[in-house]
Amino acid sequence: MDISSMVQAALPKMRANAESLMSDSFDVMRPTGRNVVDPDTGVDSPELVLFAQSKGKIQTAGGIASQVVTASGDSSNVGGNVPVWSLYIHFPMTLVGLREKDVAVCTASTDSDMVGKRFRLVNLQSEKTHATARRWNVQEMPEGD
Repeated sequence: MDISSMVQAALPKMRANAESLMSDSFDVMRPTGRNVVDPDTGVDSPELVLFAQSKGKIQTAGGIASQVVTASGDSSNVGGNVPVWSLYIHFPMTLVGLREKDVAVCTASTDSDMVGKRFRLVNLQSEKTHATARRWNVQEMPEGD
């Protein structure tokens, strides 16, 4: 058996292992392209509809000190190093059809501070042949956004 065949044979177990760590629950909302007005506040906001309900895992990575430099070569932080963190949500491989700008709302978590937080999906981070999860780069949305 060649290495490719061995990976293919092991992939279902590797995906199950990755999914076993997804202890958070999410409602994934999709923008309809229309806006709605809150009758109490008059605030206009994008209309969202439920696209999917899924388990998942919130993950951060990074913390590497990085000097941010602009295209002109100027440092935006006057020569200092700033820790750079990335934020991800890992979803099961069975969750298909997610899009950029979808919104994942954490509905349950072992960390009660995560419940109710909203994350905008930015782009798929794990486009690869033997992925064990759908890893999305996300941005946390401030309350009221």
